[in-house]
Amino acid sequence: MPIANRLKLVTAILLPCCGLMAANSEFDWFAVSDLVRIFDDGYKCPAPRRSIDVFGIRGETISAQCVLAAGAEMRNVTVELSPLVPDSSPAVRLPANVMQWYFVGSVPLPRNTPGVRAAHLTRLAPARFPDYLGDGHELASLPAGGFQAVWLTIKIPREAAPGIYRSAVTVKTDRGSATLPLILTVYPPQMPDRRHLNVTFWYSTNRFATLHGVNESDTERFYEMLKIYAEDMTAHRQNVFRVSLSLIRAKMAEGGKLSFDFSRFDRWADVFWNTGHMDRLETGFVAERGPGGWSDSTMPLTSWTVTNETGERVKLSGEQYLQQFLPALEQHLREKGWLDRTIFHIADEPVNWNVRSWREASDLVHRYAPSLRRVDAIEGTDFSGALEIWVPKLPHLNNWFDVYKKAQREGNELWYYLAMPTEAYPNRFIDSPLIETRILYWLNYRFGLTGFLHWGFNSWTDNPFEKPSNVSDGADDAWTVYPKQGGLLDSLRWEATRNGLEDYEYLWLLENRIAEIKTQAGPGFSWIDPSQRGVELASRVIARMNVFTETPEVLYQTKLAILRELLGLDLPPRLLVQTNPPEGSTVIDHTALVEVFGLSDPGTAVVVNGKAVTVDERGNFATAVSMTEDQNVVWVEAKSAKGERSIQRSFRVIH
Repeated sequence: MPIANRLKLVTAILLPCCGLMAANSEFDWFAVSDLVRIFDDGYKCPAPRRSIDVFGIRGETISAQCVLAAGAEMRNVTVELSPLVPDSSPAVRLPANVMQWYFVGSVPLPRNTPGVRAAHLTRLAPARFPDYLGDGHELASLPAGGFQAVWLTIKIPREAAPGIYRSAVTVKTDRGSATLPLILTVYPPQMPDRRHLNVTFWYSTNRFATLHGVNESDTERFYEMLKIYAEDMTAHRQNVFRVSLSLIRAKMAEGGKLSFDFSRFDRWADVFWNTGHMDRLETGFVAERGPGGWSDSTMPLTSWTVTNETGERVKLSGEQYLQQFLPALEQHLREKGWLDRTIFHIADEPVNWNVRSWREASDLVHRYAPSLRRVDAIEGTDFSGALEIWVPKLPHLNNWFDVYKKAQREGNELWYYLAMPTEAYPNRFIDSPLIETRILYWLNYRFGLTGFLHWGFNSWTDNPFEKPSNVSDGADDAWTVYPKQGGLLDSLRWEATRNGLEDYEYLWLLENRIAEIKTQAGPGFSWIDPSQRGVELASRVIARMNVFTETPEVLYQTKLAILRELLGLDLPPRLLVQTNPPEGSTVIDHTALVEVFGLSDPGTAVVVNGKAVTVDERGNFATAVSMTEDQNVVWVEAKSAKGERSIQRSFRVIH
């Protein structure tokens, strides 16, 4: 595709498109955003859309959602998808397996997550909340007045040609059928295969037998199920995985010398490494809260049990065990080539009143295994020199942001985690707006956070389809997927997680391209901050950690704006603009100037707010403009024999 046509594709998706009305008056078949929940009784169902309009880049997996609204009881409901056919070459079709559909299932919630503002709840409980994606392809019945959501996923092939593709989504029932047109716009960039954000969801295997029908003693079947977990995680762009230290067996010889068997630990790790998409191994813990629980002032080392020469089980203190175990673990990881990819937990969620005890445990680990990078979810700030990867809870991150960013500037990684109700902050509860789950990863980019941790991949009750998790900890926060015999069912929240992580990669692509331009430009362009434009755009979605949009259109319009910026960087004439302060900042009427820096091709005529500026021989230009309440936009226009370009940046102006 000619590069000049790429931006035309970006705007094409914004045009309204008429679709087909349902042919049968006894039901309606329509599209809605994939960022809303559709309740079984139609509670606050958004206005119908008569076509499914979606977009993505090559290698991206995108979502869509349709709804069947029954005016009368319906039976034998199923859905059919027609192939995706490009406008440019109707004889060519994308493979049929790139599109999948699922009925959305609902689960009961007796009461809402406590401490959350009503505006941050999708509905007051008790009610059934839509969440899991079913694996059946026929719905036996739908009662009169019922609503059934249908979830679609489209895996855009990496080799797909950019352009517009068309398909149709047909619902068939005993009362007739109806069809919605689907229009997919594929843009030229490619979704990075490598993940650029560290993401871990902690999983458990203690329900394998009861909820998957897989006994851990049945070794091969157990590892097959573990592989299903690993592949489902990587399909949703998780790239950090946990392996328990308890898998490593220790034997004690005469004289107290310990030897270690890493074979089981290695086999678990290999299941995840072999997906080809895991970047880090996460392990630990070696300390825990004292007997007083959360309020205890100590976090003592845990004791360990080993087998002696006679086969007896012998308990060793934490220090007795770790002074031999940690050097052996470090050496083993080095031999496997995993040492630089391993992160090691000390103890979970140290707080200011027990941080001194935590630091003692951390210092011990560092003394015996100095090459291990330490990571922990933390609820305080006093971790300098004792932690390489800081993972504060989101509310604490906001409250103590300056301290955490200082630690990041000093060379530590800064992630964040979620657990328990978080009041006005975005979260991933089943009664939270679905868009909040997706926004979490825009937050990562907006605030320069390089990782995300969550504890609840599959901490299920004995029946997660009917028995919710402890609501006081957050409604169904304990799991992200659902069990089935021999496998997993994904959820709306898990789909939104993948989509949010792909949104993050859009921002990374923009930053990476600007970084390339800065390198190519050479000296004299120190003003270029490759991340600034991405942060400005992400701020449209999440301005502050507790100020964010709940409107799907805002998120998708911003995602399109990222594409415009990315594709525009390669359009002639070259034009890269950066302002100080950044776009969206508040400035004072008449008293503050906005600095404008730019890069263009030498010889290009550049005008900023109606005033010509000089482009030097390297392509550099700079000026400053005054903002007023009537004039709050910086408008940069560039013209050359190669074409014309314009860029604008908006500000909040107060008098």
